[in-house]
Formats: sequence, C-alpha cells, structure tokens
Amino acid sequence: MSETIPKLRFPEFHGSWEEYELGNIAIFTRGPFGGSLKKSIFVDSGYKVYEQKNAIQNSIKVGKYFITPEKYNQMIRFSVEEGDLLVSCSGTIGKILVIPVKYPKGIINQALLKITVRPEVNNLYLKELLQNSTITKHIFGGRGAAIKNVVSVKELKKIRIFMPSKQEQDKILIFLSKLDGKIEKLEKKQELWKNFKNGIIQQLFSQKLRFKDENKNAYPNWEEKKLGDLAIFTRGPFGGSLKKSIFVDSGYKVYEQKNAIQNSLELGNYYITEEKYKEMIRFSVGKGDLLISCSGTIGKIIIIPDKYPKGIINQALLKVTVHPGVNNLYLKELLQSSEMTQHIFGGRGAAIKNVVSVKELKEIHIKFPSYPEQEKIVNFLSAINIKIKQLNKELKNNKKFKKGIMQQMFC
Repeated sequence: MSETIPKLRFPEFHGSWEEYELGNIAIFTRGPFGGSLKKSIFVDSGYKVYEQKNAIQNSIKVGKYFITPEKYNQMIRFSVEEGDLLVSCSGTIGKILVIPVKYPKGIINQALLKITVRPEVNNLYLKELLQNSTITKHIFGGRGAAIKNVVSVKELKKIRIFMPSKQEQDKILIFLSKLDGKIEKLEKKQELWKNFKNGIIQQLFSQKLRFKDENKNAYPNWEEKKLGDLAIFTRGPFGGSLKKSIFVDSGYKVYEQKNAIQNSLELGNYYITEEKYKEMIRFSVGKGDLLISCSGTIGKIIIIPDKYPKGIINQALLKVTVHPGVNNLYLKELLQSSEMTQHIFGGRGAAIKNVVSVKELKEIHIKFPSYPEQEKIVNFLSAINIKIKQLNKELKNNKKFKKGIMQQMFC
C-alpha cells in the first residue's frame, strides 16, 4: 500500500493523509459531442465557447467562437465558473487552465474536460496534483494519448489519491506559488532577452545597425550574394539508401533530425559500416558543418564541433558546408532569422523538400558583409546567446527543483 504521509512536510501538520476517489473531491464534465456545436450555430458575439487552445495557452482571451443566450441556457451543464479547471483532451493533452475571478461567461467545447472542485479542495492544489508526473501518466495515459482514448470520465472518477486537509493544501500552495513566481520571472526575463536578440538581428541584417572596425572606420559595403556562393548545400540521401537492414550495432554514426532539433550529437543509435560510409561519403559530416532539420520541426540547426563522431546525414537533414570567407556561426544566425526562415522554409509545418529544392535554395539573393564584420556581429550575438543559455539553465534547474519538491510533498 502507498505511503499516506509525505516525505517532506510542514512541521505543524501531523497524521496520515486520507484516501479519496477523484469523483469524491470534484465534479468531472467532459465537453459536449461535436454535433452539439456545429459552426452554423456560432454568432459574432455572445457567450464564449472555450476551446482546447485556451487550456494549452493558459489564456481566457484566445478563441473566436460564440453562441446565443438561448444556446448557452440549453447547454448550461457545460458552462464554466470561477475556479473551474479546464483540461485539454486532444492532441496536446493534460494542459490546465484555471478560470479566474473575472472571465467571459461561456461553455466548454468537445475537446475540453471541466473539473469543479468540492468546497474542501483547493482548486490550485488539485491542478498541481493532476500535473504531477505520476498522476498525469495515470490519467492521461502518457504522451500523445487523448483522455477519450485512455479513460472514460466514469473511470477517471474512480482513480484513488491521497489528500491532506484544506489547511495543509493551502500551505503547500503558498510554498509552490513562490517557486512558480521565481520560474515565471525567469521565463519573462528569458523572453525579453530573446525579443531583444530578435530586434537586434533585424537591425543588423537590414543594415540599420552597423559596426565599425578597431580604428572606428566603417566596414566595406555589403555585397549581394547568392546562398550558393556562400556554401555547399547537400540534402540527405533518399530513404531507400538507408534501410534498417544495413544498420549495425556500432560504427559510423547516422545523424538524424533529432540531433538538429535538440542540438545534441549524443542522440541516436543508428550506425553503418566503414564500407557503407565510404560509399556514402558525399553525405559525411565535417567540422563546422551546419545540419538543418527538414521534416516536421524544420529549420533547427546544429553546428558540428571540433570533436564529433564520424558519420553521415540521413534523409531528414540538410548539410551546409561554408566556403572560405564565410563564418558558419554568422550563416547559422542568418538562416535562423525570422525573415530568412520564412523565405527558405515556407513557414510552420512545411519541409524544405516541399518548399524549395536545393537548386532553388542556392539561388536566393542576400546582402552579405565582409568576414571581419561577420565576426564582429557573431561576437556580439554570442554574448546575448550566452545570457539566454544561462537563463535557460537556471530555468531548468528551478523546474527540476520544483519537480523534486513535489515528489516529496505529495503522497
């Protein structure tokens, strides 16, 4: 039987936590069937229809669907009230929005679950409990599964948990809110630095902001170049060239999409023989190469460092090898700039192969600075990147600390 006393506890509280079924501490209401909310019934203004994205983005403001007072009264069972928890149930699941004191009156749609707590339960405490990793896995069935495919509301209500008194819930919440406050400040600070960097990049690449050399002289005018003048672009081999049957337990690494997305060389467990490597040498990676993700999550870039596992790229990557006179870090910043990303990758969700061929990619015209000015720009942006990385590390540590604390404070 599970422990009923948490490992970490405030000294003024004693005794075991009581065991409850979720159905005894809250009312669970799944959104109406899709047929109840056809687009034909929506109006320009009126009572709000809360959607999946309200929970995902943790905002009551997003959304553009409304219903009439008559429809609202007809569907009053699905109406939201102050303090209700709205849980996303499709696609991105398990995200929770708490309805604040001031909110637009409305109802939930079919992609949401509404949870209304009993008086003896702190709704914010229940939110933390539901977002605890163990509980989340139990309720939501792991990543990528929607509640409707995992557990019915009837089954959900039967899940058993341990709960402290309302007073202890409140005390735990006060403590956790302080941790959340610190995390929120770090997130805002990180966002400010990212926005600052984006603003600087726009000014730098539009030449509204220019550096001068050590003698305070202007650098040469930027020259118009084609991307093909700056580097060699190599798209990964066709999928048929890398069938699973050719992979071996160890040997030469096959670099994958996730290496670029997660900016890590360590990921991946596919290898080929030396013979296969030599056969596919055109796709081999070298120091300083840029590897760009080209499928699903696109436009993420990793630079091959001085020390790296020898290997080749797979079909989901684009390899960019810069020519002399081109700083690879500068080219990375250029390719990741918002304007260039939209130009090359065609916007969210599109893969390079569906947007522009390598031949077309090489023909894109840009203004390009001299090598000394490239270095000056890279050094300036690197200082900003270091600050962002420091904040990211601090943010991860604080989230990890909170997670560890919660594991000890919850039974």
